[in-house]
Amino acid sequence: MFKKNQKKESKNINAFLIVFGVIVACYILSLFVSPGTFDREVVNGRTIVIPNSFHSVEKVYLGPQSIFQAIPNGLESSAGMMFLVMLVAGCIEVYKRTKTLDKGVSKILSKAEVIGSEKILIIIMIIFACFGGFLGWNEQIVPFIPIIISLCIALGYDLMTGVACSALIDMISFSISPTSVYTVGISHEIAELPMFSGFLFRFVLLVIFDVIVMAYVLRYARKVKRDKSLSITSDIDDTEFRIDYTDITKDPLSKRQSLSLLVFLITFIVAILGVSKLGWSMNDLSACFLFTAVAAGLINKLNPNEIIDSIIDGAKDGLRPALVIGLARGIQWILTESGIIDPIINAISKPLMVLPGSITAIAVMVVIALFNGLITSGSAKAMALMPILIPLADLIGMTRQTMILAFQLGDGLTNSMWFTSGTLLIFLTIAKIPLKKWWKFVTPLILMLTAVSVVALVVATNIGYGPF
Repeated sequence: MFKKNQKKESKNINAFLIVFGVIVACYILSLFVSPGTFDREVVNGRTIVIPNSFHSVEKVYLGPQSIFQAIPNGLESSAGMMFLVMLVAGCIEVYKRTKTLDKGVSKILSKAEVIGSEKILIIIMIIFACFGGFLGWNEQIVPFIPIIISLCIALGYDLMTGVACSALIDMISFSISPTSVYTVGISHEIAELPMFSGFLFRFVLLVIFDVIVMAYVLRYARKVKRDKSLSITSDIDDTEFRIDYTDITKDPLSKRQSLSLLVFLITFIVAILGVSKLGWSMNDLSACFLFTAVAAGLINKLNPNEIIDSIIDGAKDGLRPALVIGLARGIQWILTESGIIDPIINAISKPLMVLPGSITAIAVMVVIALFNGLITSGSAKAMALMPILIPLADLIGMTRQTMILAFQLGDGLTNSMWFTSGTLLIFLTIAKIPLKKWWKFVTPLILMLTAVSVVALVVATNIGYGPF
């Protein structure tokens, strides 16, 4: 029995080991790629690539120590996101200590018999679809994943359902977000398009994507609830997510707990306005949730030491996923320092130049999806590739808006597939779901959405999706 468990355990590769392996592979690649660079210029405070300016440069070899230097440099460059994840986790811990969160979840469970558990799943998916679809949030939802998993298990579902109806639909919605500042916003600025123009087409596509995801997840959830042996994650220990809400349900929310939940809701609204209207940074969001943690603690009569201890303990829980974010950013650092990003971009752009019309749009989506394995940051890819893709669109008579749509779909769809995606690894690490099981679950869905994306790009090309 020991040997059987040992064999099973060996199949589950640690997320940190996966990312470190990619860093090593990128270092080895840098030893063989011929060096080159594009010229760049600063336009409106942003550094952009000048098309057709690629030229050879003297090769600089990184020493093997750069493999380990990539890690602290990656942590440093993603510090804002890491601290946000940790402080939101600290805020959640305050709500746990005051029992506000458990009572809030139990209140939802008490309504399950009245409105039905599937409707609760739909409500959860709509909320997370809005996070990804309109705010462009990915890593920011990390602290909420354990809560949703616990809720789904209490409703009679499994680990996969919990991750699917929160993390998965968030990532898919991000892939076609009409208002994401991280991909669409940057791309529109570089392309000199009106900010968030073409909203209606993207919004319709977002709704189609989300309806497909919801139907897919509900079909799986329904099957699991009927027969637990059909769960893909049936052999994974989910004890830590199982909470007995029986006694909690009997104890209603106090006025203080209700008030602190209201504060939490207001925080979300303020955060949405801050990101979408006021240009808030990660540090601004961190400060917002830190304030909420302190306010909730004081409302529920926690003393200052209890509030601080709760935030620190929550931040400890958020440290592991935060470190995955930083480590994944190390991939981008070693690619940049070794000077092989520009040669890769140049190699990608050349074959695209000779393809016609909608075929180019589809090819761009596919190429960006593959490139996404090296640089998972949508904003970083937009900054690097848009100055090349926009002139390409002009040359072949494609609208700039269509080219940006192709880029956006290629960037977003494979976020839920690539093993180099720090965000995906975070979600799976939290739920203890191995990559192989995740791929088994999500691959048919991604193939369906890819087919929809191809149709969307053909339509966009034929209607001259614009304004230009």
